[in-house]
Amino acid sequence: MENGKRKRKAETAAERAPAESSTVALKKPKVVAAESSTVALKKPKVVAAESSTVALKKPKVVAAESSAVVLKKPKVNDAPMREVRPAVLELAQVQKTALDVPQVDRAVRALLSHVQRERGTAKTSLLDGLDVEPPVHVLLSTKTMPKAIGKAKASKPVPLGLPHPYMSLETAEICLITKDPQREYKDKLAALGVRAKVIGVSKLKKKHKEYEAKRALLRAYEVFLADARVLPMLPPLLGKGFFVKRKLPVAVDLTKKDLRGELEKGVCSALYRHGAGTSNSMQVGTCVQTPAQLVENVVAAVEQAVRLIPGKWTNVQSLSLRTTNSVALPFYNSMPHE
Repeated sequence: MENGKRKRKAETAAERAPAESSTVALKKPKVVAAESSTVALKKPKVVAAESSTVALKKPKVVAAESSAVVLKKPKVNDAPMREVRPAVLELAQVQKTALDVPQVDRAVRALLSHVQRERGTAKTSLLDGLDVEPPVHVLLSTKTMPKAIGKAKASKPVPLGLPHPYMSLETAEICLITKDPQREYKDKLAALGVRAKVIGVSKLKKKHKEYEAKRALLRAYEVFLADARVLPMLPPLLGKGFFVKRKLPVAVDLTKKDLRGELEKGVCSALYRHGAGTSNSMQVGTCVQTPAQLVENVVAAVEQAVRLIPGKWTNVQSLSLRTTNSVALPFYNSMPHE
């Protein structure tokens, strides 16, 4: 009996032992697998999220910075400044011109040097007929012939503003031709303190009919102004001497409230005259002005005159500087096929 009980206990113990060992074997893999799976799942998610965040942010910041640089640089470099010598830096701000400003400066200085040499020689043919101030002219040549214009437009010079006028309303000898009665305009000028000779149309017809009287009138005054309402009738009354000396009257509007400003515009401006050929000339200063002032006047007058010709810069063949009886010094040339 006892032996039988021992056998049953032994069998029971043997049955329990494999059960416990299997339980342990089953539990351990579950725990380890769960922990390893948890670690394996968490780490890749965290790493992937961080790397994706970095990958998205950095390209956006870099792209924004690079695009900002690309947009700013062209704006700064749209109008590059030319390197000019110190003498040209004295000029006022001359912006956006097709002219080579240093080349204009060289032409101006060469012309002034030529005038000084002529003054120092016995042959003063350059200065014959001039008192103190030889004029400086710009010669503008075009590639094509202009269209035919009427007499009214041909006899009406266009004022071009100058930064440094070579005449002033206070010092210039001015003759103003007006409609009748002339007394009204004499009183207006006296009230403004403007010193000028006022001549009515009827007086011009009566006292300046003879050739010698017209020549005397031409020599007596530096600049002629005329009421815009009587300007078309003046060319036959003044004679061809005014055409030859390029002293045709400048039109002014005497009905404006700012009469002084209108007179200053006519006196202190360069004059562009519509011609019938491919060459035109306009005075932009005198030889007593400084080189810097003359360069600014040349650039300002040329830019305004080019706007008045058909085709503008594409029609400009050449630009030169000259004074009375001197050679022309070119400072701009374009090829005929350009």
